[in-house]
Amino acid sequence: MKLAAAVAAALAVTLAACADDGGPRLASVTPAAAHHDETVMLTGSRLCGAQASCATAAGEVALGRNLPMVRAVVVAYSDTEARIVVPSLAPIGKTVVIAIVDERSSNALDFEVLP
Repeated sequence: MKLAAAVAAALAVTLAACADDGGPRLASVTPAAAHHDETVMLTGSRLCGAQASCATAAGEVALGRNLPMVRAVVVAYSDTEARIVVPSLAPIGKTVVIAIVDERSSNALDFEVLP
């Protein structure tokens, strides 16, 4: 009985960690690797916030696994797509892309900044 309770508690913690907080979600980054100053397309959902209001959402896209992350230039966006330019300050190598909208962070997608 104690084992079943422990398993149930662990499952509840796991499910809570996966709960959807209404923040942005990224589905893909194309291409998955690019040079500085090249354009990259992100697809996902709620890129304009939980209310899908692109006119009022405060958002950005950042590259980096560790702080300080580098902010990308967003050249076009909608609630499901964003085009960004890889910033010249982004470190060369494997990293991640994250969308931040109204102080909520998305999941991280693998990305590589090419030399």
